[in-house]
Amino acid sequence: MTRKDQALDKALNQLRQPDAKLVLLHQQRGGCGYFIWPNGGQITNKVAEQILARGDVQPYDNGLLPGHPQSWKLGDWRKQTASG
Repeated sequence: MTRKDQALDKALNQLRQPDAKLVLLHQQRGGCGYFIWPNGGQITNKVAEQILARGDVQPYDNGLLPGHPQSWKLGDWRKQTASG
């Protein structure tokens, strides 16, 4: 398994934790970065792009502007929330 594959697997395992989500945040040094919130830390843009390309990742909110999400969750969280 390559280092790139390991980084993706690690991020996906972190997203499988309860209440975990992928978030796009402004950084103090300028620009934006992707983080696994609350306990995963920053991931590379490349890993974030791979995660966002998956069919089982859904936007969690609209962020500051409608149609421009800033957080995503893994799995069918809408169905899980509706069923309790």
